[in-house]
Amino acid sequence: SLLLPRVAEAEFQQAKERLNNEAAFFHHASYLDYLLKSQISEAARSMSQSAPAVKKLRTAAHAPFDRKNLVTFTFRGYLQALQRGTKRLHFILNRLLQLAWECCEVDVQKQDMVAEFQQEAAKIPPWMWYSVLSQLISRALHPDLKKTFTDIIKNVTKEYPQQAAWHLVQLLNSTNPDDRSHRELGQDIVSDVGRQKHDLHILLTTRRKIAEDFGKLASTTGESISIHFARDFPRLVGNGTQAEKWQVLVPLQSQMTATIPRLDGSALRDANGNHFFPDVILSTRCLEQVEVFRSKEKPKKVIFLGSDGRQYPFLCKAEKRGDLRKDSRLMEFAAMVNQLLAKSPDANRRNLAVRTFHVVIISEKCGLLEWVPNTKGLRHVIDDLWKTRKHARPSLPQIKDMFDRSKDPYETFTKQVLPRHPPVLHKWFLKCGDPSVWFAKRVLFSQSQALWSMLGYLVGLGDRHGENILLDTDSGRLVHVDFDCLFGKGLLLERPEMVPFRLTQNCVAAMGITGVEGIYRQCCEVTMEVLRDRGNTQTLLSVLHVFVADPLLEITKKVAASELAEHRVQTARYTISEVEKKLNGMLNVGAAVEPSKDNRESVLSKDERKQSALGRDRGVGLSVKGQVDELIKAATCKRNLSEMYVGWQPWL
Repeated sequence: SLLLPRVAEAEFQQAKERLNNEAAFFHHASYLDYLLKSQISEAARSMSQSAPAVKKLRTAAHAPFDRKNLVTFTFRGYLQALQRGTKRLHFILNRLLQLAWECCEVDVQKQDMVAEFQQEAAKIPPWMWYSVLSQLISRALHPDLKKTFTDIIKNVTKEYPQQAAWHLVQLLNSTNPDDRSHRELGQDIVSDVGRQKHDLHILLTTRRKIAEDFGKLASTTGESISIHFARDFPRLVGNGTQAEKWQVLVPLQSQMTATIPRLDGSALRDANGNHFFPDVILSTRCLEQVEVFRSKEKPKKVIFLGSDGRQYPFLCKAEKRGDLRKDSRLMEFAAMVNQLLAKSPDANRRNLAVRTFHVVIISEKCGLLEWVPNTKGLRHVIDDLWKTRKHARPSLPQIKDMFDRSKDPYETFTKQVLPRHPPVLHKWFLKCGDPSVWFAKRVLFSQSQALWSMLGYLVGLGDRHGENILLDTDSGRLVHVDFDCLFGKGLLLERPEMVPFRLTQNCVAAMGITGVEGIYRQCCEVTMEVLRDRGNTQTLLSVLHVFVADPLLEITKKVAASELAEHRVQTARYTISEVEKKLNGMLNVGAAVEPSKDNRESVLSKDERKQSALGRDRGVGLSVKGQVDELIKAATCKRNLSEMYVGWQPWL
């Protein structure tokens, strides 16, 4: 950015001619992208300011760039970089999708951009596009980009039908009565692909029917629920007619993920996308036994019988108030974080990685979640440890009654509740007979807790009570589930969540004598370093940008129907800008300050003293170490914990 554009243009052109590699084309496109951002921002301001004088002034001003060339050369450069190497594959594809959306929204050479995108995208092999297939599906109804994205989706479906079919069922089974366009798009893709290959038509049609059965199974509720699987869902157990026989890919995370290595030159030209997937595991039926859980929505545990002879359990779940697309999107985000961590020597040396699981979206309200084996809810682990103690502890209703009668929650929490609930989770690790196993489990517990703390803070993940955090009893790793409370939703609850993540006394005690000062703090800092790395930030924000295309964010105020779409977009933009602030070192939580009893020397107004600091920016961006330190203080602050909802059980 220190060079004049005309000088930089000549330098980049020479580099591309001399090197003709991915790096030269990428860095040129990245530079053009930097210039294009200012043009998009200017166009956005022009749309919001319609005064004739402002327009006249802008028209007369000197325009240093040819916008048409700037837009088309940016897209062309990124896509030509992909034709020369895969080192920056994920960044480029996610950035292109975001950039295309922005150019259309503010009409910056929209038609030229779409034409260039369509022309160059056809030169990119389908296995590259597969890595962003779910995002393409989310954006496929965009009026300007529909044809481009639909063509890409069709090409990917033809090449990888078993994997793509699971992504498409969310379109085919959309349950929104006000939006037939999703179903029509899905039917159009199936019809067009099916006309070209009859076996694909059968595969996709069968997959839709199987998904419908799982949707009905998930929605089967009632107090006295009784499912006779073979009778009620004969197709799922393989007892249907010959025409109803099916064979599907078992939708495991490993089966649905393409592991793309770094390729360039002849290796890239000769690449076969099928080699990036593991050996296919197919299934022709589910086992007849179905386990129905007691929770409100009555989720069911179903088991696929794989072609390798192994059994693969999944949770078939319906959400009346939530949206399982959030779970799916957050798992995609976590998978991207894993890729960034793998590139960091410090993170790689510590084996930092989020335990992800695949989520198949059947419709907006139900889906199949890959079962994570050998896991148990953190609260249940602690409850079992308490059963071995001689002294009983107060029940949840008794503690709630204490707080209801209390005039000072902090006093009640510190002097009545905590003394009766000493930490016990560290004793779970003592069950290991081998010291090396004990140490390995405790290390992995601390590492996974640090990783989820930073990741959870970044995306505003709330509702981290003891049943939404699972403990892998084989390895000691923590696994988080149920991601409905995202993007700071916890701050808007009737009883706002005062802490950025769960770091209660049991979580600290389980990490050993060093508590938060050992492995935990180091891994928090390493994780945040990776997340805040300048090259990684744009990739993460581009992945989160899919929330703009999918209406997943709750509307927190009443909005007229005609303004709903625009309000959703503005809400999503604001939410992602909040994430960007966090990546720049900002904080919107902190350790609570004890209220002053003497306000005679305060310079604050009476209204400001009454207003909560929760959710408000706290000064300038901090260093990684400073940000991590403040977050740990906020999470362990007893005054903050005393203000948490009783059902969250901050004493555990």
